[in-house]
Amino acid sequence: MLSVHWRWYWLLALKSQVSIEENYPLKFWRWKGYLIQYTSVGHEGPAVLLVHGFGASLQHFRDNISNIADEGHRVWAITLLGFGKSEKPNVDYSELLWSELLRDFIVDVVREPVHLVGNSIGGYICAIAAGLWPSLANSLVLLNSAGSVVPNYSFIPLSKEGRTSWLSRLQARLLLLFLRSRAGGILKGYYPTRTERVDKPLVDEIIRASYDPGATTVIESVFNFNLSIPLNFLFDSFGGNILVIQGIKDPLIKSESFVSMLREHCSKVQIRELNAGHAPHDEVPDEVNSLLSEWMKTNKTELKPALEKSKAI
Repeated sequence: MLSVHWRWYWLLALKSQVSIEENYPLKFWRWKGYLIQYTSVGHEGPAVLLVHGFGASLQHFRDNISNIADEGHRVWAITLLGFGKSEKPNVDYSELLWSELLRDFIVDVVREPVHLVGNSIGGYICAIAAGLWPSLANSLVLLNSAGSVVPNYSFIPLSKEGRTSWLSRLQARLLLLFLRSRAGGILKGYYPTRTERVDKPLVDEIIRASYDPGATTVIESVFNFNLSIPLNFLFDSFGGNILVIQGIKDPLIKSESFVSMLREHCSKVQIRELNAGHAPHDEVPDEVNSLLSEWMKTNKTELKPALEKSKAI
């Protein structure tokens, strides 16, 4: 189904595809009728899928995409529905919706299992995708992921889907105004060791996307996030190799406590701590690229046949 603003996003897509500002090609894929922006770089080697966090886009991996590809990988990066230059329809945004998007992207576009790499809420979405459809992921890499570890979980508390109210709509509009006016300062707090990485292109794209039709609806989803599924449950469901790269100076996550819980209750998870904040892949890209390259070399998998174009769970 086409959204009421589809012409806006179609023109945005055309403009992006003729742009020469990026060092990687910008492409678009239709998912359930909506335009989704992505890129793919590299012609051989294992497949890698990079997934951004809330408010960002595939451009947040600006210094990772080509570097990882140069190390002998085929790299895909996607802009989730509701962010960046992807379409922002009036739908109920949720972690499950975005994980289904990843599932279908892997099946329909990549067409083979991938190393799933996600930052912040993108990490949690990757964990859900790997937990629900483990055959689609060769490994899982979380960069300062959202979510928590729940010791000795006995059941999975699933709350009802959040409903939009006049209060959440008002909160979303106020939050949007605040973010637009303070975007640069807020982001610098997330990059405690290298604030100079918060440059004009990064800030401008986030602000630009906030004016797209439908942006307020996406912001409303913040007030309905359901992170109740424990990461350790998803890890157990996945059963594959997992790497956690944690910026220890993250202002949003209590990194020491989080890492401690991982070590105590997720013994099979490998952990690498970095002197960085919430987005280590962009704050210290060389260090993260090196860790990812090492990880994928030590987690080589046998070449698997292409996935069938089926979306069945």
